[in-house]
Amino acid sequence: MELQNLIQTLPGRYAVFAKNLETQKTFAYHEHDIFPSASVIKVPILIELYRRVEEDHLSLDHLLLMRKEDQVGGSGVLKDLTPGTEYSLRDLATLMITVSDNTATNLLIDYLGVDWVNSTIRRLGTQNTELIRKLQRVPAEYDQINHTCAYDMALLMEKLARGTAISLAVSEQMVNLLTRCQGPVSIAKIPADSVFVGKKEVIIAHKTGSLSEASHDVGIVYSPHMNYVAAILSEGIPYRQLLANTQRIGSHLASVLR
Repeated sequence: MELQNLIQTLPGRYAVFAKNLETQKTFAYHEHDIFPSASVIKVPILIELYRRVEEDHLSLDHLLLMRKEDQVGGSGVLKDLTPGTEYSLRDLATLMITVSDNTATNLLIDYLGVDWVNSTIRRLGTQNTELIRKLQRVPAEYDQINHTCAYDMALLMEKLARGTAISLAVSEQMVNLLTRCQGPVSIAKIPADSVFVGKKEVIIAHKTGSLSEASHDVGIVYSPHMNYVAAILSEGIPYRQLLANTQRIGSHLASVLR
């Protein structure tokens, strides 16, 4: 297959899983291989939050206090804001997805619980995805890193797209939030700055993840011609090179799923 041959020529390590939501046609490449999850682990955290909203009647207006010791580096804005401030679960989830805020994510992990996040995604069918610890800058052993695989992330995105991740109502809310992710798009051919919401435009609901030597993009692509889910994971060379390579891979997905 042409796309498979292309991936094999690229430096670095890659995994891809994509599925046409109408025809069920798939493209798979090392889809069960395990990768450090980086910020795509925020999708399972979001799903567990909305499970609580649906099943436990949790209010997204519930407030959490951000203390100085909660503030961590990496992506996001809360690290630079005044500690001692309360934020709603809604705002924390929005920051976690739109600007990949690590401090917001850690506050949600503390509130929801690592085991609950893992239990929920396991019930949804994931096998190689696990939240192990909060997000922070200190180095960790490889076996203590949050991890995932392309198949699992595409599976979660398919459940969101079909409205079966918890319920239709909260799945739609999560998809809407994912359309506001500000990370660069790799799973579709068009660049992020040309994505517009509209009847004849492509809509992308996705979550990116990056490390110094990792670049991921997982999500749902809605277009006039085809709706599909996709997950592209990569690691092993500098981020900027991986991003260019994953975007090159993603530019071929629509054609191989037709």
